Amino acid sequence: MDNLKKILENKLLRTLLIAIIAIIIVIIIILFLVSNVASTINENNLTEAAKKYYAKYNNYLPKENYNTVTVNLNTLISEGYLKRDMKGAECPSYVSVTNMNGNYEYTPSIMCEENQNETLVSKISSSIVASGDGLYNVNGKYIFRGENPNNYIQFAGELWRIIGLDEFNNIKIIKIKSEHNLWDDRYNSEYDEKFGINDFEVSRLKDYLDTYFEKNNKIYGAKQISKITKHSVCIGKASLENGSYNICDNVLDNQLLSIITIDDYINSSLDASCSHENSINCQNYNYLNLSGWTITADENESYMVYYIDSDEGINKGRAYVLKAIRPVVTLNNNIIYLSGNGTKENPYLIR
Repeated sequence: MDNLKKILENKLLRTLLIAIIAIIIVIIIILFLVSNVASTINENNLTEAAKKYYAKYNNYLPKENYNTVTVNLNTLISEGYLKRDMKGAECPSYVSVTNMNGNYEYTPSIMCEENQNETLVSKISSSIVASGDGLYNVNGKYIFRGENPNNYIQFAGELWRIIGLDEFNNIKIIKIKSEHNLWDDRYNSEYDEKFGINDFEVSRLKDYLDTYFEKNNKIYGAKQISKITKHSVCIGKASLENGSYNICDNVLDNQLLSIITIDDYINSSLDASCSHENSINCQNYNYLNLSGWTITADENESYMVYYIDSDEGINKGRAYVLKAIRPVVTLNNNIIYLSGNGTKENPYLIR
């Protein structure tokens, strides 16, 4: 007791004792925090669990470039990589794994936050309209129509617009900002000139779209690409002057990117006179009235392709000419809505 009294009376020893006590308290706090983190589902341990899972089941990893697979939290728990008594174990969290040029990128999604259960699909489909600008149910197909429907969405830090929902309720969107590219410039033996060949499957346009993510890898990382699902695109040819325009007679599946068809353009107009035969009227009440290529080729002349002229509607042009290109992608139907009302000033934000 006397020794303790002497220590306390000694200023240097007293300072040292206080420092030791403070260190002990800090260590206790750190141990508590580490223990608490370890007992909670977070992005780090969710990712590490997914990596261990796919190390065991590596045949489940995506083989094709830009393909994505997901493993949910329940699977990781049942496989023993996480514990069921951890905080957040009841949440529908998951990890997406994307093949990025041969490297597997892991993107965790923690779904326990408040207001994280509403999908973008449920948000936009809750406001179907029968007149005016908005989302229409056209023979079971949901399409945005009108001059300025509230269909703006921010994706990968850029502004896009929602075209509509496909048969799987995936969300088809088009980028507002355009780039210019030719449709095709290959040698055409029919005309003995490099007029291009209007076959999309072997076109320069398809080459451009197939390498789009690679050329823009600073914008489109694994987190963005994991939100995209491959879609089918109608690539049938048309002859509007002859009344032949069933472009979905020929469908190309498993496309990451495409551009609009002539039908996308026509369907988005609210002008009662808009049709394949009278496309000049389609420029009215139509947010897609933007000059540029469509994916639809002419069935009569092998070097001609349909494009949109914002003053004249649908026209035909030579494939080798540079025109605007606006990529179209399809987002997964499970994308979570965060905020926004679809206006240009307040676009939809997604998780």
